[in-house]
Amino acid sequence: MNNDNKPERRVRKKVNAKAPNELPGLEAQTDEPSGAKMSSMVSDAATTDPFDPAALRLNPNTAAGAIGVKRKLVTVKCGKPDKMEFCRVHPEPAYRIDTAIIEDKTNRETYLVAPALWSSLPDFISLVRLCTAVNRHGTTFLWQAKLPDPNGRPMDWHTSMLEAQELAVKSWVRVQADMNAGSYAVFEATGNLPEPEWPELSLREILELAFKTRFIDSMNHPYLQELFGAA
Repeated sequence: MNNDNKPERRVRKKVNAKAPNELPGLEAQTDEPSGAKMSSMVSDAATTDPFDPAALRLNPNTAAGAIGVKRKLVTVKCGKPDKMEFCRVHPEPAYRIDTAIIEDKTNRETYLVAPALWSSLPDFISLVRLCTAVNRHGTTFLWQAKLPDPNGRPMDWHTSMLEAQELAVKSWVRVQADMNAGSYAVFEATGNLPEPEWPELSLREILELAFKTRFIDSMNHPYLQELFGAA
């Protein structure tokens, strides 16, 4: 807070008992006149005014620390980063996983599939690499990139996205589809951007936040029943 905005505080000077203008044998007059006392009382009352704007004003530089605010992660998005946002990928291998998902393109939702069901759903699952990532706004998400088909020819769309994830470990990058090239174009930030702040959560906790209501571990799962026309 600017010192110019602080309420003033009256300072009362102590009278010197041996001032040269005092008569011998008389005690020094240390009491202020009644008018000065009244002025002091008014000044003191002003400094303790509970509605004084200067005393109530929030300092944005210290507000978070003063009231003990700490952001708590309660949801995590899974998908590709927006083409307009720069992102970073967590450098620790423990914060990425190769797994299988099913994408509900109609409702724009992604389901994590238990490994026991992979062989039963070959036409529906996609093999992906999920990397813990964060954007410039500090939003944590799981960056999704499809893995090359082990039985087919690698696609540039897949390999370019995987390469973007690797570049994002050390640099702020954004990705954008290049339809002419048939791949993703990767752009690296040229400014001296600060290092990202990572959530104090394990990959397991992040996966739970992302898929707590979208985890398929049974063929009786409602989404599979809908997919097969059984419901």
